[in-house]
Amino acid sequence: MTTLVKVVRNGQITLPKEVRRVLDIEEGDFLEVSFNDSSIKIKPKAVVDRELAKGRFFKLAGKIQSKTKNVDAKIVEQEIDEAIRDARKTKQKR
Repeated sequence: MTTLVKVVRNGQITLPKEVRRVLDIEEGDFLEVSFNDSSIKIKPKAVVDRELAKGRFFKLAGKIQSKTKNVDAKIVEQEIDEAIRDARKTKQKR
């Protein structure tokens, strides 16, 4: 998708509604801006509160540990990987 936007006062631009909808960008989200000689790239970025993430991790680890006392370690690792992917997806949607 390509669209034309106008630069206004103080270098601001408005991302079209369709772009925000497709990329799930909401007010307050962070965007990474990179550029070279002839182009600009804007990419949504998730910012993670480390203390919150650490708390969620230990809570999840405790649940997994109590439920998996007799389970193969590889299965536990798979569950952790899945939980991490889910957490990242949830954070990216904010």
